[in-house]
Amino acid sequence: MSTLSEVPPASTAVNARSLLLPYALTLIAAMAVVQAVIALTGGEVTVLAGALTALVGLGIAIWLWRSYRSLTHVRFGVAVAHAIAFATVTTSFNAHAVLRAMALGSGEGGLEAAAQELLATSWFGATLVMSATWGLGLLVHLTGSVLGRGWEH
Repeated sequence: MSTLSEVPPASTAVNARSLLLPYALTLIAAMAVVQAVIALTGGEVTVLAGALTALVGLGIAIWLWRSYRSLTHVRFGVAVAHAIAFATVTTSFNAHAVLRAMALGSGEGGLEAAAQELLATSWFGATLVMSATWGLGLLVHLTGSVLGRGWEH
């Protein structure tokens, strides 16, 4: 049996694809640029990489603020937008780190160089710490969305 809290406002129909697909594609492009800048500036996660990632984060926040009303008309809309941001940003850093570790691991230093790169440089924060902390926040958000049956107001 449904309750009023399960039913979205009926006044506006929102197409999840037209709302979320451009957002996802824009984020993918933005993070590709961030990863390209990292690669082209020596492969280290620097203040520049952090600033560019923060700029992407600001873009995400502005988009969420501007799109919030539309997202609330899509079941799990805000949670899906959060999940898209998490997957795009963290996957871009983790994939870059994996490729970097594989390149270092096949070189002169072998596995020790790869481990050093992942655990003793700024890549540690950009991969493991960011994924774990943001993942925990996403898990809390998704749990709340499930408890709210997919609707956020």
